Amino acid sequence: MKKKLLTALLVSAITLSSVALPTGVAADELEDVINQQEQVIKDQQDKIDALKDQKASTETQISALEAQIAEVQAQADELMKKQAELQSEVDDLNQQIADLTARIEKRNEALKEQARNVQLNSKDTSIVSAILNAKSFSDAISRVQSVNTMVKANSEMMQQQEEDKQAVEDKQVETQAKLDEITEAQSALEVKAGDLNDKQLDLNILKADLESQQATEEGKKQEAEQKKADAEAEKAAQEEAARLAEERRQAEEAAAAQAAAEAAAQAQEEANNSSASTGSSNNGGSNNNSSNNGNSNNNTGNNNGGGTTVDPTPSIPSGSVNASAIIATAERYLGVPYLWGGTTPSGFDCSGLVQYVYAQNGISLPRVTTSQEYAGTVIPVSQAKAGDLYFFGSRGSTHHVAIATGGGNYIHAPQTGDVVKYSTVSWYTPSFAVRLN
Repeated sequence: MKKKLLTALLVSAITLSSVALPTGVAADELEDVINQQEQVIKDQQDKIDALKDQKASTETQISALEAQIAEVQAQADELMKKQAELQSEVDDLNQQIADLTARIEKRNEALKEQARNVQLNSKDTSIVSAILNAKSFSDAISRVQSVNTMVKANSEMMQQQEEDKQAVEDKQVETQAKLDEITEAQSALEVKAGDLNDKQLDLNILKADLESQQATEEGKKQEAEQKKADAEAEKAAQEEAARLAEERRQAEEAAAAQAAAEAAAQAQEEANNSSASTGSSNNGGSNNNSSNNGNSNNNTGNNNGGGTTVDPTPSIPSGSVNASAIIATAERYLGVPYLWGGTTPSGFDCSGLVQYVYAQNGISLPRVTTSQEYAGTVIPVSQAKAGDLYFFGSRGSTHHVAIATGGGNYIHAPQTGDVVKYSTVSWYTPSFAVRLN
């Protein structure tokens, strides 16, 4: 019985000593991804900053154009005001022209009437005729004054008529000049406003294009940031897994050392018991017995000194795998907290969960991952089906195990501070899978 216990302890020591940390290749690759994405983020930020500067410059130019357009609009408003005032003047001028035209027509009618009167009365309106036809000196004076008055009135009427005509012509020239001036100013403002509007349209198009480019670069930056975050999370998960594996390795080395010490103590105890038994036989027995005891001692020495040959490969699990039952059992423990060394529903580590779940379905598995990985046939991860096991790390030094549930998903007990839960190979990819025999 003691020899069987010694053998079991030595097997445990050999098995535990095979645990090693996972390789660092994946971590190096993740570090490269992180560094690459950091450079991408920096480059994208530089592009974004440059686009922001261009956009700010464009907005400044747009603001300047808007100010110029506002100034042109103010000038146009002022011009429209002047045009309205001028139109009012034009209306007044047209009324004045109408009045002057009426007055000229009246004067012409008066002159024509006077000429008809002279012809009808056959009166000579000359001064000589007035004097000759006068009856007396006073009548002559009176006649002369009348003639002078009439001639003067006619002269003044003719002069006024000419002045009125000139006034109308002057008004017409002045009005036309003002109209021409406003028309020219309006034309110039329209050209200027058109140029400014074209420039503003071009700048607005440029601004929209810069905003579109900025949005694109922002998207690329966010994509790089997400890739970096994913890589950092994966790296952290691997580092945590490596830390846990190191803790497990140290603990298992300590257990192996303790097992070796206990085995040595048991061996010493058996040797002492054997020596005592041999001494008793020599004192009361025959020479033949002594010879036999000597041979026995030699055999014992050979067994102790030569060591015990141990097969490190664990036994094949007993029972058949019912995938549906395995998954249903594992799902009962979703949410159970992770506990290093845990093998019960009060707390599981990765291999403890696997051992417990399969045991509930009549399948006996070894305790640790490095033993469980030899419990079946190795298959690629892509071929794993529900009920198979996923292993993480190189074969012979795996550091994590999970129960495949199909479709690339699995249930596992991840790490300290976490709970039993579902995960997927796309997030944390196994190294290989094992189909239990």
